[in-house]
Amino acid sequence: MQPSGKAKKEYEAACGALRDKKYDAAEAHLRKAVQQEPKYATAWVTLGQMLAALQHTDQARDACSQAVTADVSYVPSYLCLADLAARNQQWDDMLKFSRHALDLDPTDNVVAYDYNAGANLNLHKLPEAEKSALRAIEIDKTNSDPRVHFLLAQIYEAKGDSANEAAQLREYLKFASDPNDVAMVRQYLAELEKRNNK
Repeated sequence: MQPSGKAKKEYEAACGALRDKKYDAAEAHLRKAVQQEPKYATAWVTLGQMLAALQHTDQARDACSQAVTADVSYVPSYLCLADLAARNQQWDDMLKFSRHALDLDPTDNVVAYDYNAGANLNLHKLPEAEKSALRAIEIDKTNSDPRVHFLLAQIYEAKGDSANEAAQLREYLKFASDPNDVAMVRQYLAELEKRNNK
């Protein structure tokens, strides 16, 4: 769907406000955009993600649901709902929405496979979790999201496969950039390797 000029201008203004961390202004522009163009799925998803980041869960869910209503084939709508489900530890919903996203785009959607793997892990469906995580890693050739390696390490930990767990933690450390996460994972990996070498 091509949004009207007015709705598009509001959306662009919202993106500028988000870059400047002016969330009230961004929300106002996004609400104007979807008021002018109720089927503007991209604006609904952006509004949903922003509200989720601000901990306005119910409003965020409404916005993401509006995106689905506006365009049932728009993959980010389902990822938005999967993200909200993850934040609230609603694993069945997370699995359902990630499956919708994968049904629409099964070839190269790293984020959908990541959510799918996380949901399956938390639902103790380890073979499915491993399959989705491995697919995410296979697609993400540049390792733009190293957290998938960390997720796969958690899956191997749940399976009792400490050798593969350690291997995935080492992969994660190659690409991770958050110093706090890196320090925590290094320490955990050192303890794991100590246990494995006993």
